Amino acid sequence: MMQQTELANVPNFLKLLEVKAQQLSRQHRRIANFLLHNHLEAAFLNASELAERAGVSSATVVRFATAMGFSGFPALQKELQQIAQGSIGKHEFLAVEASDKDDTLSATIRQSMKALKTFSEELDNENFLKAANTLYRARKIVTVGHKASFGVAVHASYVLGKVHKDVRYIQGTDEFDAFSAINDLSEEDAALIFTVIHYPRSTLKLIRLLARKDVKIIVVSDYRTFDEISLAEVSLLTPLLFQGFLDIMSPMLALTDALAYEIYKLDEPVARKRLKEFNEFNEQDGAFLQICRFAE
Repeated sequence: MMQQTELANVPNFLKLLEVKAQQLSRQHRRIANFLLHNHLEAAFLNASELAERAGVSSATVVRFATAMGFSGFPALQKELQQIAQGSIGKHEFLAVEASDKDDTLSATIRQSMKALKTFSEELDNENFLKAANTLYRARKIVTVGHKASFGVAVHASYVLGKVHKDVRYIQGTDEFDAFSAINDLSEEDAALIFTVIHYPRSTLKLIRLLARKDVKIIVVSDYRTFDEISLAEVSLLTPLLFQGFLDIMSPMLALTDALAYEIYKLDEPVARKRLKEFNEFNEQDGAFLQICRFAE
């Protein structure tokens, strides 16, 4: 079973792997990705076992250890064992679940606040603004997300649709309207894609498909450790924490709302007109008990 890393508590060595993952050779990247997702298990594997699990040779594991600044594999293994002893990853995940200091609601709120605090300390404003500008200029925007990211992707479609004229959520290539949703996309369009560990195959498949159509891809994820990340024009990292069996998605939701608001600010007169039309449409439809006329 894969071990899950809490980004807020990632040790320096795992942070180094995260930063260097896309700069490594393909074989070394396989090892780095395996360690990022399975570092607790890896702490108790010898070089041959690690090589087999990562799909490389034993010699490659030894060369990887040297490339990462260790004297050899034993030194790398010692580093991993120290991480395991520090109650990182699954151990802390289980500790959160087992804590009786707070009731369930308080504990979940506490984890959300912790995730948002970590996110606020690791902001990448340059890439955020690049992503917002890419979405603003796009002729069409599609949002993508599966499993844990499904709700965030649907929310993104909703809030972006308030300030952009053509936004829709894409579930997958086997949906009844997949052809009409995907066929006419081009380099003029953008895709906002959400995915977190363990990275659903449906999401990765859509990234590859959209890249072949030259769609500008923005990926929001917890790590950059899957091959398809190289197809993204912009990648934005958000921390992923856990409460029991739940993924705490509050940082992704905050980022999504911020992107929508930044698009609003890029051309406020047009965005306000769009919001007014949104209100009028819902009023005519009787969608809400009350209509907020903030766009007038």
